[in-house]
Parts: sequence; structure tokens; C-alpha cells
Amino acid sequence: MPALSDVVMSPRLGAINSWWVQDEAMGALPILRAATDPSAVGGTYYGPDGFGQLTGYPIVVRSSARSHNAEVQRRLWAESERLTGVTYPL
Repeated sequence: MPALSDVVMSPRLGAINSWWVQDEAMGALPILRAATDPSAVGGTYYGPDGFGQLTGYPIVVRSSARSHNAEVQRRLWAESERLTGVTYPL
């Protein structure tokens, strides 16, 4: 998809991209809010408040159905431990 990414992210499409693509700073805000907001509750998911939750400032949103799949969660955790070499007893 690198060629497609180059086309989609082209400066010539800047006006269109601003509707559905955020820059790095805006894209980091949901993670920063979850990590630093004193009112954040564990298990809460933050995402953009704009159209289709693609752009905007972080608000509490519902995560995808796939994120609630216990088997997918288990596999992701195991793969993360394998790749990093760091394990946490649960």
C-alpha cells in the first residue's frame, strides 16, 4: 500500500484529507488523554470526536467489536510478550 499511501497523503489532496486524516500531534491526543487525564477510568477508550471518529479531539467512544474478543486479546498479549521479551504474571 505504499503507493496508495503516497497518493492519499499527497499535498494536492490536503483539503480532502483534512476531513479524514489527522496529523501526528492530533493523532496522539487520545493516547495522551487516556494516560494523563486524572478523570480517566481504566478500560475507557478515547477517540476523535469528528465525523466517523476519524478526526478531532479525544472523547470517550466505544471501541470496535473485535477489541472485545477475548481470544484476539489473548493472542495480542502473547505476541507482544514474545516480541518484546517482557512478561507480566497475570
